[in-house]
Amino acid sequence: MKLKLLASTVLVSLSLQFVGCMTTSALPDHQRPQQWGTVVNKQHNFYRISDSVFRSEQPSTEIIPALKEHDIAVVINLRSRDRDKTVLAQQDFQLVHIPINTWAIDRDDLLQVMKTIQTAEKKQQKVLIHCYHGSDRTGASVAMYRIIFENWSVDDALKEMKHGGYGFHPIWSNIEKLFTPENIKWIREQLTNPSLAT
Repeated sequence: MKLKLLASTVLVSLSLQFVGCMTTSALPDHQRPQQWGTVVNKQHNFYRISDSVFRSEQPSTEIIPALKEHDIAVVINLRSRDRDKTVLAQQDFQLVHIPINTWAIDRDDLLQVMKTIQTAEKKQQKVLIHCYHGSDRTGASVAMYRIIFENWSVDDALKEMKHGGYGFHPIWSNIEKLFTPENIKWIREQLTNPSLAT
């Protein structure tokens, strides 16, 4: 009996690990809409999203020359850990740490990212958004950026998030639920008039 229980526990654990590692399928290049992110460096999941916004995985020292080449001034780190202080130390980047737990991401988290982008754009600064893989927290942030700043539909923004080849993990079904009309309206209101009640 104990052996069966142990075997079942191991099987369930392995299954959960496998499901957690699964990513949504990327559209083939020939079907990929032109307005989706363009590859800067696939190895680092580094993409240009717009003239002023980029996305990537956790930056390493290898990517610093590319960040400088693209005139990135602000680096938004969505990880709980703040490796940027070490990896990007002694560089001329403004480091912004907005720690987000993927399983508990909420509209307040996305609002903080949007406020940082809004401030950077007012100063004509380019922004890099990253988390560990550059997939889920970064994907949610970029999708909201598309909706708020570029007036994309929710459907189009979520399609890019899930099928843009950035490695989105479908296990995080909570992320898609953030993109309600109420949350989008609230974020827009907070960006234009922060004194509005939450």
